[in-house]
Parts: sequence; C-alpha cells; structure tokens
Amino acid sequence: MSGASPTAASSSSLYPSESDLLGVTELPTWIDRNFLRMDPYAFDSPAGNLFPEFVHDAAQGFGVDPNGIYCIGSGAIGLSCNPNNVQEGHLKAFGAGSDLDVAVISQFHFDQAWRDLRVLAHTAYTPPSSKKLRQKLDHQRSRLFDGAIVANKLMDRLTFGPHWSPHRIRLQLEWRDRLALSSKMNLWIYRDYWSVRSYVAEGMQKCVERLRSFDDDSV
Repeated sequence: MSGASPTAASSSSLYPSESDLLGVTELPTWIDRNFLRMDPYAFDSPAGNLFPEFVHDAAQGFGVDPNGIYCIGSGAIGLSCNPNNVQEGHLKAFGAGSDLDVAVISQFHFDQAWRDLRVLAHTAYTPPSSKKLRQKLDHQRSRLFDGAIVANKLMDRLTFGPHWSPHRIRLQLEWRDRLALSSKMNLWIYRDYWSVRSYVAEGMQKCVERLRSFDDDSV
C-alpha cells in the first residue's frame, strides 16, 4: 500500500493497525478478541480506560444489562470500519470530530422498538405526507437486515423514548467533554450479540476488500 497510513491507532500496540486487519483469517473470532471485548480506543485516557465507568453510567440510565453495552465504529479500535470512509487507500482514523457509536444489546428493547416501527410504517398511522418521518423509516429499513435499530433517528417515536432520550443527551454531553470529542453519540439497539458481531464483520470485510483493491491498483 502506497504512502504512510494516517491512522492514529497504528501508533499504539494496544490497538490493531491496517496491516493487522489485512492479515485477519478468522474474522468472527478476531472481532471477539480484538474489537468488541477490548477496552475501546475512544475511552483511553492518562488515568486509564474509562469505558467501564461509561458502561455503568449508561446501563443505569437505560435500564439494561451492562454486559450488553459495546463501543462500535471507529471509537472501538481507532480506525473506521465503514467502507465508505476509506480515504486514499487508508482507513479513516478516529478523531475529535468522530461520532461515538454505542451498541446496546437488549432483546426487550429491540422487540419493543420493532413493534413501534411496524406501527409507524403502516400508512394508517403514518400518512405518506409525513415525508421527514418516512425518510427516517426508509433509513431504518435499510438497517433491519443487520439486526440493528438506529435509536437516534426515531427516539421520540419509541415507547421507551421519553425515558431514554434525556439519558442519551446527558451521556452525550458529559462524555463528549470527558473524552474531548465534538461530535454526537449514536445509539444502536441490537437483539443479540451475534447481530452486533455480524454487523462489525460485514463492515470490516468490505473495508479489507476495498483496501486490497487499492493495493491491486497501485501495482
């Protein structure tokens, strides 16, 4: 791969580099060990990793099992695994302006949100004239195959939205300051761990394919 990698994560042996990702052979197992179960890059600090504290805070606020809260996206390993963010043959590095993506595994909340969305998607409840809401529902449909519900976009329409929304905003404001970030926190609701890992694996696989295509083009 030509040029120097711009990735911040490669500067630390604790987190994988692009070359590490390109060398992965058993992706699901690698994700378990090096992505979902590692202390997230975004929460690293001179005082130690702050993710356990964040998990406790979020679990209490949302009323979920702390074992079901994960950092996904570039905040997990310091590199974006969104194939759309591959820039000039390199993965985009996590920075102060990067979103913080948090996965919440809760079968109860996933099923409740699924029922809420099915009602909203019916034209008897949401007329075609509600264009903005329809756009949000269309975006959500594109993620349902991933087993994910993008809570941010439809929070005010979910049964538990009035409870979750103020906690999400509080967490975003407080932890954005503590982690020296300037962007937003996205909440993704999953039914089970398998769905989270599959979502991460799909993004990583596409990123690896794109990185290799740049290598082929440079030969």
